[in-house]
Amino acid sequence: MDFSHAELFHLQNTAMTDLTMTEEQPIEKTAEDGRHFVDNLSGFQMPSGEYACDASANDVTNSIKEQKRLTGAKERFRKIFQLGPLMMAILRKSDYRYIDVNDRFLEERNYTLVDVIGKTPVEMGVPEIEFNKIIETIELHGSVQNIESTLVTKFGSIGTTILSAETIQIDDQECILLAYNDVTEMKRMQAERVEQLSKLLALEADLSHSNKFIADIVDNMSDVFYVLDNQWRFTFVNNKATELLLKTREELLGNVLWEVIPKTRGTNLELNYLKAKNDGLTMTFEYLSVLHKDTWYQVTAYPSEFGLSIYHTDITERKLMHEKLIKAQEEMLSVLESMTDCFYALDRDLQFTYINRAGKIAFGRSQEDLLGKKITEVIKVNDTALQYYHKVLSEKRPVTFESVSEALGNKSLEISVYPSETGLTCYFRDITSRKLAENEMARLDRLNLVGQLAAGIGHEIRNPMTTVRGYLQLLGEKPDCAARKPTFDLMISELDRANSIITEFLSLSQIKQTKLESQNLNAIINHLFPLLEADAFTQNKQITFIPGDIPNLELNGKEISQLVLNLTLNGLAAMLERGCLTIKSYLQDGTVVLAIVDEGCGIPPENLKKIGTPFFTTKDDGTGLGLATCYKIIESHKAKVHIESSSSGTTFSIIFPKEQDKNETIAPNYLSPYFLRRSINTT
Repeated sequence: MDFSHAELFHLQNTAMTDLTMTEEQPIEKTAEDGRHFVDNLSGFQMPSGEYACDASANDVTNSIKEQKRLTGAKERFRKIFQLGPLMMAILRKSDYRYIDVNDRFLEERNYTLVDVIGKTPVEMGVPEIEFNKIIETIELHGSVQNIESTLVTKFGSIGTTILSAETIQIDDQECILLAYNDVTEMKRMQAERVEQLSKLLALEADLSHSNKFIADIVDNMSDVFYVLDNQWRFTFVNNKATELLLKTREELLGNVLWEVIPKTRGTNLELNYLKAKNDGLTMTFEYLSVLHKDTWYQVTAYPSEFGLSIYHTDITERKLMHEKLIKAQEEMLSVLESMTDCFYALDRDLQFTYINRAGKIAFGRSQEDLLGKKITEVIKVNDTALQYYHKVLSEKRPVTFESVSEALGNKSLEISVYPSETGLTCYFRDITSRKLAENEMARLDRLNLVGQLAAGIGHEIRNPMTTVRGYLQLLGEKPDCAARKPTFDLMISELDRANSIITEFLSLSQIKQTKLESQNLNAIINHLFPLLEADAFTQNKQITFIPGDIPNLELNGKEISQLVLNLTLNGLAAMLERGCLTIKSYLQDGTVVLAIVDEGCGIPPENLKKIGTPFFTTKDDGTGLGLATCYKIIESHKAKVHIESSSSGTTFSIIFPKEQDKNETIAPNYLSPYFLRRSINTT
């Protein structure tokens, strides 16, 4: 090899650095052309005693390239070994112990590298006989290809792998490379497939044995069944089909339906058969037989590539029941619509699904405005009603309750709520009149009690009072007692006052019939008016009578006079001086009305309901029996009272009935069904 001057100078300096060296010193170098050399230098002593050096250079370019190829091959092997899809392991052939495994091996078997390295497959759970057989095959042939092997994991579960193995050289030692493919799941699926095939074969055998049995069932079933091919020819008919079509099996099989039974032409039977065949869809429809009078069938046509399979079921009885059910539903709907009480149905979201005519009138909405709307969107429902609605929905039990509806003008309602499959149904009626009647009955009961009390003690009190009054009068006439006469007169006046109260008591207790006579109300008032006018004059107040053109009525003149007198005196007492009280009579809707209008301060709302109750009074010297007597007189004449009161005055309107039989007599029975009805307005 030729050296440049620079290279020779470098070698000389290197050798002369230590002239005493006697061993070769290899030095690696790379030439400018890329070749690799190893320089060997050695020093020695010449005979003259001087030191010299010997230099030689060896070209190792090919050797280095070979080493690099080998290193690259090892790296590629390592990548394939680690990243391949199969489980791979390397055994040292001398003792059959693992010296390396890839990550796939560790993951599949749940081991760590420490668990495996240095152990034999037998120590890792592989059956010894199986492992020895694999080693024998490798020794004999140098490799093993695709044999089944046992797969054992760290937790003892056993599977199956396909094993391939081959002898390799690693770092001058003989090794065995093992590759495993886990086929446990594939083996399981194969076993399941075999089992399924076995079951399928067994099922086919069973079906083969049962075909005749099925044919017998179809042939003898109670419904009609027949099969038509694509040319509308009969290919199968059961016994019921021959009965329906009024033909024998021989007359039907192989013949066209429309030719054998020409009456079916143009019927919905033909139309639906054609539709099922053309569209390839199953058709189910109802059909009135043309061969059997008043007989209905439900027909189902099943299309296939070979034609149609037809199934008939006799639904005549069901059809009649359905028609009866529809008729019953129509009748029920007619009943609901004709009801005067409200009825409606709500779903689980409290949305209207039905409401009758009375309900639409009550809510003031049309059916279109109600159906599908929540009841809370239509009217203001109070919390009590909503609680009962939800209770019925949750507990599935009916409830009945009473409620006052602001949305319906503060009417008292009796509401019955019943659970249904889709929600609930509600029925409610207006019981405002009944509530008023109950209140009036309670008032009349109290009135009756007062009457009984008066009847029981009235006479017993009046007798001793009469005796006392008589002796007071006698004492007052004696000269010896003349100085005490004013005291006696005061005592007599108080006795007379007590006697008048007892007289009112006794008037409430009277049970004799009230005799009515045909007379004019205006005449009674005109006869009484001078007395009323005089009383008003003494109080510095005015009174006016405006008579209307009214017919005669069946009246008790004495009781009517007492009624007018009591109401007039109450009106005058309620007014301030210079106030005016007006008495009017007039016709309204064919009824005679007597109105007494004052200009007082009005009746407080809390007192309106108490009017007519015995002993209720707002006067300091009142007995609370005057208006109770008035109400008794009004009832005895089958009349009604209407009260309107405001801060500017009060109006008592007595409304007499339209017609009464002449000379009719009425018993004042406080418990009679025709009870006194009152209406009270406040403004």
